Amino acid sequence: MSFLRADLAHPPAKEQLEITVFGPGFGESVVLHVPGIGWGVIDCCELTIEGRHVVPPLDYLTNLLCAPYPKLAFVILTHPHKDHYSGMDDLLTKYPGGTERVCLYTGRGTRELRMYLIQQRIGYRYDLPGLLNVFTAIDNAVRKGASARKLSEMTTVVERRDVSIAGIGSVDVSLMALSPSAQSADRYVDKLFEAFPKTGQPLKPVSDPDIHNLISVALVLKAGRVQVILGSDLETGARDGATGWRAVVSNRDCPNLHANFVKVAHHGSVTGFSEEAWERHCAAGKPLAVVTPFVTGSVILPRSVDVERIGKIANRVGITSTIQVTDNLNKFYSREIVQSIKHRTRSMKVVKPQEEIGFLRSRFLLDGTIVENVAQSPARWLSPETPA
Repeated sequence: MSFLRADLAHPPAKEQLEITVFGPGFGESVVLHVPGIGWGVIDCCELTIEGRHVVPPLDYLTNLLCAPYPKLAFVILTHPHKDHYSGMDDLLTKYPGGTERVCLYTGRGTRELRMYLIQQRIGYRYDLPGLLNVFTAIDNAVRKGASARKLSEMTTVVERRDVSIAGIGSVDVSLMALSPSAQSADRYVDKLFEAFPKTGQPLKPVSDPDIHNLISVALVLKAGRVQVILGSDLETGARDGATGWRAVVSNRDCPNLHANFVKVAHHGSVTGFSEEAWERHCAAGKPLAVVTPFVTGSVILPRSVDVERIGKIANRVGITSTIQVTDNLNKFYSREIVQSIKHRTRSMKVVKPQEEIGFLRSRFLLDGTIVENVAQSPARWLSPETPA
C-alpha cells in the first residue's frame, strides 16, 4: 500500500515541470519531471513506517506512473553522506523503467575507501555496507546501458534545445551542476591524505566532520522561464572564494542564478546560507523555498532563526517534515531504563520518529505560472504568519 494520498496520485501534464521534495528528518530526495527530458531523481532516503521499509521516491514514482514505466532520465548522488544515499540501491534496482544516466559527485572519500577495505579484507562478507551497495547498483545500471557521469562545476547533466511546448512555443531545457569547484576537489583530497592509513593501520578520522560537503553537487535546472536551484548540502565556502557557494558565484561561467524555486542548501543552516547567492536567487522576484530537516543526536536543523532568515527573502517557505520532541520517555524506553536516565540527568527529551511520509510538490507551466503547490502531511507550507 502506497503512502501517496489518492487525491495527489495524478501525474503532471507533459508540459508541466514538477519538483517534489522528500525529507523525513534524516534523508532527502528530489523527484523532478522536466518537459522534454522526463523524470529524474536527485539523492535518496529511506525509512520504516509501521514496520514497512519505504524508499519514498521509488514508492512515489511507481504509484504515480503506470506501466510501461518510462526510463528515468537521470539519477544523481550529490555527495557521500548517508542521509543522501540511503535507499538509492533500491531505487536503481527496483524501479521498473530503468535509468538512462547515473551521475556522481567528483571524488571518492574515506567512506568509500573504508568500504573497499572491508570488501577486500573480509571476502566472505555478503552483507556489504550501504554505500558499497549503492556503487554496486550504479555499476549494474551502467552494465545495463545507463551512461555514467562525474559532476563538477558547470558540468551539464542533460540538455535539450528547441523543445516544443504547447501554448508557449520552443524552449531550451537544461540541468547543470554548479559545484564542486576544482579547488574543492583538491582540498577534499588533501583532507583524505590526513586520514589515509599507514600499512597495517586503520583509517584515521578526518579533522573536518563535514568534509563530504566540500564536494556536494548543487544544481540549476532551466526550463523555459522557470529556474530551479537545488542546493544539496553545499556550504558557504572558504573566505578565499575557492569552495562552496563563494566559488559558485565567483565563477566566470556561472549562469544567472535567479530562481522560481529553491531547495535550500544544508537543511537551512547558517553554514549553507550565502547572502550573495540568495541576492541572485531573488533577482527576478522572491522564490518558493523548501527546507529538509536534519535530526540526529543533538543536532536539529533547521532552527527557528534559520526558517525566519529564509522566510524574509522567500515568497513562501516549506518544511518537508515536522520535528516533534517529547519528554515522555516511557513511550520509547522500558521503566528500568527511564528510572536510570532520570537518576543520572535532570531531564532528557526524545525526537519522535516520523509516523507518516510527507512531501512538498510544486508544478509550473514553463512560462513561470504555478499550477500546483501542495503538501502531504507532515510536510507543510508556512504562511508568513505561521510559526516555525
